[in-house]
Amino acid sequence: MADSGKISYTMAAEAAAEIVSQKLDILLSRPEWVGCFPVETLVKDAKANLALIQGFFSSKGRPAKSTEWAERLLRDLYDAEEFIDKFHLKVARGRQEALHAATRPLGTLVHKCMLWRDMSNLVKAMKELCQDQYLPDKKETGGETEKVPASAPWEGPKLARLTNFWDQQASTNFASREALKEEIVKRIRTEAEWKPKLVNVHGISIWGKEGTGKTFLARWIYREAMYLGFDTRAWVHLPAINDRRELLFEILTQVDKLARGAMDFNEIKEMLNQKLANANRFLIVLDDVRRSDEGLMQDLAMIIQPFSWRGHVITTTQDNWIADLSDEAKPIKLEILGEEERQKMLDMKLRRGPQGKDKILNQIPALPLCICLLGGLLSNATEEERAALANNNSAITASDLLELSYHRLPVHLKPCLIYMALFPLASPVPTRRLVRLWLAEGLLDSHCCNRGTEMTPEEVGETFILELADRNVIDVVSWRADGSPKACQMLTSLYDLICPAAISTGFLHIHNASKSRGKNELNPTSQQQPLPNAPPEKTKVRWLAEHTKIVSGGHDNSPLKLKLSQVRSFLSFYLRRGMLTKDISTFLGNMTSKADYSLLRVLDLEGVYKPSLQGMLRKLLLLRYLGLRSTVLDSIPSEVANLQYLETLDIKHTHITSLPSSLWKARNLRHLHLNWFYIDLKKILKACGDNVMALTKLQTLSGLVTGEAKENSMTGHMNSLTTLKLFLQHSDKDTPGAAGIADWISFKLTSLQSLTFGVIREAQPSKEATKEGEPAAQPADKKKEELAAQPADNKEGEPEAQTAAKKEGEPAPKQIGLLPGLDLSKHHELFELYLLGQLNKPIWTRLLPGLLRVLTLSGSNVKTDVMPELGALLRNLRTLRLLANSFLSETMSFAKDGFPSLKSLKIWKLPLLKKVTIEQGAMLHLKELEFRHLHAMISVEGINECKDLENICVTSQSKDLVNQLEGKLKGKLEKKQLHVQEVTKSPKSLDDKEGDGDEKGETFYLRVEKKSQSMNDDNSSKKRGDDLPEH
Repeated sequence: MADSGKISYTMAAEAAAEIVSQKLDILLSRPEWVGCFPVETLVKDAKANLALIQGFFSSKGRPAKSTEWAERLLRDLYDAEEFIDKFHLKVARGRQEALHAATRPLGTLVHKCMLWRDMSNLVKAMKELCQDQYLPDKKETGGETEKVPASAPWEGPKLARLTNFWDQQASTNFASREALKEEIVKRIRTEAEWKPKLVNVHGISIWGKEGTGKTFLARWIYREAMYLGFDTRAWVHLPAINDRRELLFEILTQVDKLARGAMDFNEIKEMLNQKLANANRFLIVLDDVRRSDEGLMQDLAMIIQPFSWRGHVITTTQDNWIADLSDEAKPIKLEILGEEERQKMLDMKLRRGPQGKDKILNQIPALPLCICLLGGLLSNATEEERAALANNNSAITASDLLELSYHRLPVHLKPCLIYMALFPLASPVPTRRLVRLWLAEGLLDSHCCNRGTEMTPEEVGETFILELADRNVIDVVSWRADGSPKACQMLTSLYDLICPAAISTGFLHIHNASKSRGKNELNPTSQQQPLPNAPPEKTKVRWLAEHTKIVSGGHDNSPLKLKLSQVRSFLSFYLRRGMLTKDISTFLGNMTSKADYSLLRVLDLEGVYKPSLQGMLRKLLLLRYLGLRSTVLDSIPSEVANLQYLETLDIKHTHITSLPSSLWKARNLRHLHLNWFYIDLKKILKACGDNVMALTKLQTLSGLVTGEAKENSMTGHMNSLTTLKLFLQHSDKDTPGAAGIADWISFKLTSLQSLTFGVIREAQPSKEATKEGEPAAQPADKKKEELAAQPADNKEGEPEAQTAAKKEGEPAPKQIGLLPGLDLSKHHELFELYLLGQLNKPIWTRLLPGLLRVLTLSGSNVKTDVMPELGALLRNLRTLRLLANSFLSETMSFAKDGFPSLKSLKIWKLPLLKKVTIEQGAMLHLKELEFRHLHAMISVEGINECKDLENICVTSQSKDLVNQLEGKLKGKLEKKQLHVQEVTKSPKSLDDKEGDGDEKGETFYLRVEKKSQSMNDDNSSKKRGDDLPEH
């Protein structure tokens, strides 16, 4: 226990030291706060001594000499963070309450005197701690950070980071799992041919010990589900599920985005039955199933029994009994790796080949998890560290590798990784959300200028994710179209190491429910997760997450007597909709009941159903992050405009249609996500007034529908934007105001990295929005027009590939207007561009910067074949989406050497397109191709020239185009085979990025795969049904 306690306190102290160090940097950056010479000197002394302690932790892995020392250090660091935050709170409170001019200087002086006193005590405590560990009295350390290897793939400009890192990432877990992957795919296809002949649900079980790669293999099948014929899918991490209602509701929310409201079990069951009955085929993955989950599995099997022949259930488990239970055939067992497989996998993970790696490899377990961790360690280790590993003659266990991987992390990454433990286990975390949370907690600010080039905090956060992924302590589970990470999650094994240690020291707390053994209902005596080794006194917790109802309604509303006044981050993941309106208000009231104001910096309620915030925001003066996405709130309290430090406000997927005008005076606001409602840009600029600092830090403005404005009125405001998603609404008569917006984008916003821009005419919406979660139709005509302009975005904030079809919340084709002339030639950082509107004789070299990674065009009405020109211009393009009426020519030619980096091409609803020609040498790296609703299409020439092509999707009312593609590819594939999967309906893409509108047609998926070495072509062709043609 002593060793465990020492590790826990050391881990927490390291993270706390980095947090306090960054807070000291913030103080030093504000001369008006520490301008008094004694205060500034004390801050520098405190930082120097803190740097000594940080160096002590990282040097040669020396542990603290006692648990008592580490505990004392952690307590002093918590106290330091508290008095620094309270100083900020007093400053903010003084501004808000607008103290009388005569008393304000006196109040400020008192605050500085208190800061001087507290800082003196901190310096004294740090010196004593250093003396106890015999650390040298070195006052000018400067808080040096670890040097990053010159070859680190996360360094350099953003384009270089994306290219060097993600394009080099291979699916290394499949280095030895190709045969198993083929076996699973073969079983899915074979069982699909049996159709209604089966009584039981198709089941495939993947089992093996921890670290064998079960989840990785299941996730690959899940990602490829569409091309295996599944139009509906759901992924459930079963240990996070407490009862059958939660299980069904989790599945329902993934197969039906409209699943909302406080539904009971029978209502959920009925709605899920309807969805499964309408599905062509469905896939459900149950991850990490344990013996105690048998009842849940039986409940699920009974519910989906009527649709058994339509579906597949894949389970991952470490229990062979569960594997046999869930797989009537032969479960897929993952064994440890052989010597050749281990060597191959490690070579793929290493950026360079250090000496002694073979000896180290023989000392670790032959598991993919251990090899990945070793690869991350060796790639980022110094020569001395690699030599120490190679000279270690004892066996290295998986636990040793996990501890070493965490310990060897640079100090700036440790609190960031611990913060990820707040999210539910094995739950993908959107990188967009994660970076903003890190920013709000102050984990990024002081790292913006110490990597050789000045970077924004958001860019620093992106590099942190890349660095953590390169060290293999997190998995990237999905990617954006530009190749950057979209969602990630902490390794389950690392979570099991970090989370208990962080909880036991009060660093964070997770309010969670636990299952009673042998049953699948909540244990009424254990509603929340206990704090292991928690001190007997009232526990201070800085980060708090709610995974189950945090207000029990009993006699004690505070979970485990936590000291809520110290909480800096509160994240809720309890989504039992309809039950939290009053609960959140009660809990936030408890948090601020014993003080007039709170130290809370993060309030993230994403997905919580209509939380009540009335009367709460005025007490949250230090709040930096307010996440209300998908809460379907109708309004937001006006006090939000008084949050001086607010950096992120997210009200996407709500009913909110207005904001306080004073919000536009915000000086620190960096990210604003709206839900596509109309705001007059003139009113925004008027609200800014003469405040030269208003909106100058704004980086993201998303989901805005606005009118016209003159370019000269935009000067000085919002010119730092890196992401802009804006629709311009105007009458049929062209006005100079549209050109003013275009000039603002062209000449002022040259730092843009992502631009979504469209022009829509004022018109009635084609269909009223009736979904819960979408803005309801407003009584005024103007509001109806605003709703018509609302485009649908996907869950992560990426612009959808829209079809301009009659679709809820989208403009109909006749509503699309003429785009004003844009000049983006000087936008050297623009990587993603989505344009909705007609293009009038575009000059492509001015409109499209050469570094673009993603291009989406819709309603462009270009009447000539310009693909040869675009292919030569866009050498870095990865994804090209040509949507409804973007091109009105009859032919489309992809010339030799054109689009050399293109990986995904989607061509939708081009009514005149008859022929597509792909010349030899064009699109050499194309992997994904989609043709949807091309009714005039006659032929596709040269498709066999795309040697890397893996997936083709065709949606059409006839099978002629599919037969033609099949004929051209048949016999042209060396060491590969072609599978054709027909879906009777036209589903939306499973990644929720695109939809097909109202048009009918059948969808066919053509998948090119490596030929199985164990399969004879003649024998395999005999087993295929009529819908799986021979090859």
